[in-house]
Amino acid sequence: MSQFIHLYPILQQFQFESKIDLIEPIEIGHINQTYKVNMDRSSFVLQKINTQIFKQPVEVMSNIVMVGEFLKTKNYPKEILLPTQSVDNQNFVVVEDSYWRLFPFISNTQTFNEVINEEMAFVAAFTFGEYANYLQDFPMEGLFETIPNFHNTALRFDQFLTAISHTKVSRKKKAQRAIDKLLTYQYLLKDISQLTFPIRVTHNDTKINNVLFDKTTGKAVCVIDLDTLMPGNLLYDFGDMVRTFTPALDENSEDYDNIQVRPAILDALTKGYLAGWGGALTKLEETSLMYGAQLTIFEQALRFLTDFLNGNIYYKVAKKEQNLVRAKNQICLLESLLKM
Repeated sequence: MSQFIHLYPILQQFQFESKIDLIEPIEIGHINQTYKVNMDRSSFVLQKINTQIFKQPVEVMSNIVMVGEFLKTKNYPKEILLPTQSVDNQNFVVVEDSYWRLFPFISNTQTFNEVINEEMAFVAAFTFGEYANYLQDFPMEGLFETIPNFHNTALRFDQFLTAISHTKVSRKKKAQRAIDKLLTYQYLLKDISQLTFPIRVTHNDTKINNVLFDKTTGKAVCVIDLDTLMPGNLLYDFGDMVRTFTPALDENSEDYDNIQVRPAILDALTKGYLAGWGGALTKLEETSLMYGAQLTIFEQALRFLTDFLNGNIYYKVAKKEQNLVRAKNQICLLESLLKM
């Protein structure tokens, strides 16, 4: 463990008495530095918060704690992710301007990076719906917006237009077909600008790997990765499930002819999400779910293509045209959904 000796002063600032046996990095996830800390009686997850993405880490932690404590009062039926207190009763510690937090490690659980069948889609979607359902009457005035304008599709479209006008001619030429297609889908912005949807507690990263599953029973145990908890429109939570659950190929695939929505998975996740809400959605929300899926995929295509036009300054890429590939991928997925 000598390579992790620098973590000991951080760990010593949290309230536990067990002896540290092993520290190992957790490679899943691309935002925060994450380690599993094994002790003689229990295990924990230590994370360094990425303050380039989350510029107000205190607000991030405040959201997580407020929501978790609220769920405890509601007898929420699944595990609730709450941080371990520091020795001075804080939810994080600051070491050399870096923010660190510690969560209990939930044993006998696993995550998945792809949806392998309809049952998994139903269970995960139910879990995200149930989580939001239990937060219906959460006092929204106390919840911080951890990433301003995260799901502001109109703003993303304006940023896309700006990128088109400022990009290099050679880059624009490579992307012209994708640019033209996205311009034709501008009409998708109309309803989100004209209709009024409830402001709810939204997760904003409803991917399959943000649900922990019990290794033995296969049941959902816990919703994780709560940094993007904030006020929002649940159509984007539903939409991100459709975007990430339904294609058999991931967003980096160049097999454009086979990038499409799997109808059975879409049906299962829709039923699961509605079941998790238990009839508590407004009529407008319920009838707008598929629109939310279209809007979310459109928004992600805009973001990928904008980043390509800007020279790949936001998303990590392994090759120069990867964001263009991702944008084309999302356009194919959107077109598949629009045909249904």
